[in-house]
Amino acid sequence: MGSVKESIHDAIDRMSDEEARRLLEFVKGLRKKTRVSATLRRLAEDPAFSVPPQRNGGFRAVKPVQGKGVPASRLLVEDRR
Repeated sequence: MGSVKESIHDAIDRMSDEEARRLLEFVKGLRKKTRVSATLRRLAEDPAFSVPPQRNGGFRAVKPVQGKGVPASRLLVEDRR
């Protein structure tokens, strides 16, 4: 593993200041993406939810359900009038 870090150090030494700045922003972005949000952590602790591991790419895509008839929100508003 040391040789990888040495290679990275050598590459950074050859970079311009602008390239090094862009690399630093990229690395910071990687760190942010690997952190699990507090909401997902809370859901993972609740047995009612099944939170997939982050390595699987998150939740699977789901096709939205199209309901028929009058939307419930419209019925509620009309009922309140």
